[in-house]
Amino acid sequence: MHPDLKARRRMVIHASRAYLVADLSLRRALEDARVLVPDVIDHNVWRIGHPGSRIRRLYDERHRAMERMEVARLKLDLARRRLMERRSPRQVLAITYSG
Repeated sequence: MHPDLKARRRMVIHASRAYLVADLSLRRALEDARVLVPDVIDHNVWRIGHPGSRIRRLYDERHRAMERMEVARLKLDLARRRLMERRSPRQVLAITYSG
């Protein structure tokens, strides 16, 4: 694998792992909240939470991790395309008019 792609791939792997950790933390906190207030999760209240609350912080961390993961994937795709463009020979089509 090309060195540039290796670095981008590592970024995607790191971002994916960070997202999984953030998602697991949020899910565990939601399960803890379900013990205290069983119907809260069913009414989608957990998605927002109060500003400064643990659930809100975990949800925001998960959201940021998801965004970083998506950006890392886009950067990897862009690096792949650029590498392919550099490797493929460019063809020039010459059109002449004789009239």
